[in-house]
Amino acid sequence: MAKDQKDNEMEDYAAYYGVPFKSYDEILEARRRAGRRRKGYLVLGLLVAVILCAGVFIGLFSGNLLVKRVLAGMNSQTAEKSSSAEEPAATENEGFSLQLQESSASAQPLVTTYDVSAVVAQAQKSVVGIVSESYSSFSSSETGSGIIMSPDGYIVTNNHVISDGGSITVVLSDGANCPAYLIGTDEQTDIAVLKITGGDLPAAVFGDSDTLQIGEPAIAIGNPGGLQLQGTVTAGIISATDRRMTVDNNVMDLIQTDASINPGNSGGPLLNKYGQVVGVTSIKITSSGFEGLGFAIPINTVKPIVEELVKNGYVSGRPLVGVTVRTISPLAASFYNLPSGLFVDTVMPMSAAAKAGLESSDIITAIDGTPVRSVSEACAARNAHKAGDSVTLSYYRGGQTFDLTFQLDEQTADNKGYDF
Repeated sequence: MAKDQKDNEMEDYAAYYGVPFKSYDEILEARRRAGRRRKGYLVLGLLVAVILCAGVFIGLFSGNLLVKRVLAGMNSQTAEKSSSAEEPAATENEGFSLQLQESSASAQPLVTTYDVSAVVAQAQKSVVGIVSESYSSFSSSETGSGIIMSPDGYIVTNNHVISDGGSITVVLSDGANCPAYLIGTDEQTDIAVLKITGGDLPAAVFGDSDTLQIGEPAIAIGNPGGLQLQGTVTAGIISATDRRMTVDNNVMDLIQTDASINPGNSGGPLLNKYGQVVGVTSIKITSSGFEGLGFAIPINTVKPIVEELVKNGYVSGRPLVGVTVRTISPLAASFYNLPSGLFVDTVMPMSAAAKAGLESSDIITAIDGTPVRSVSEACAARNAHKAGDSVTLSYYRGGQTFDLTFQLDEQTADNKGYDF
């Protein structure tokens, strides 16, 4: 009776839920069987993955070896083809020989070492120190170098060393102090000539600067930093010849060297490998902020200047307008509604320009029709002439521009101090 009732309940459950009735034990056993099946599938999947990875690795390794073998074979074939196509004839290989030249006593070296000490021994006694005391200041002095030109005491140096005027003392290489007097100066080339009394002084030997070649030895002797280092020697090479530069509004062709040139060297010699003076060094034209850049005035430029200074006290034939000026910058010209040019501060009394009508406060705008915007441009236009030549000068005054023509004066020892 109880069994029939249970069977009826199971049938009703299946009819109601659509699934056969299962006991708790049956459900638990079914879940256990499903778990065991999932574990089996997982293990099987892992085994398959391991087998696949191993197969891929083996395939790649084998393929790499195969590729290497194929490439090696291709390279070998290419090399064989190239070798067979480009191989030179046996006679060509046998005929090649690298020739080695043996040095011999008769061979001439491309570079020769010169004994700087021998050059210094020949020239050092002709280099002097120069001390210029200014009359305008009790404590101002200028120290430079100079070169004895003749046994009777003529000495060449730089104009800027003695330009402040005052007393000048020459210090010989043996330490002797000699008072000197000024023979003449030339601002345009920065050259001055002094004279001391005495005889049989050790004069320098002068060479030909036109024969200098780039790369040949160069030796400088002077007093860098003052007389405490008198007779200092520096050496280098000729870095360039005919180096064109603008110095104090004047265009000059200079010798460039990497021999060290410092304050106090001004006026000293630049020597060649024979101990000959080929230039007069000048710190004034040494580029500041750069190493290995020194300049010297070629001795072939210095020679006619010192001869004129000894003869006349000035360089004859030099043209002069006779004015001091200030440059009007483009900004100032725009602000004040003025033309660019040179504002005239003073005009030399009784000069040709003054007689022609040029006055202070005029603005010079052109010389011979060429605009001038700086003193260096004005000096270049003036230096294209000689003393006595006629020039036409354009100037601005009172809102109008005028032209005047006059003959250039000559620069002398009595009319120095003008800009151009």
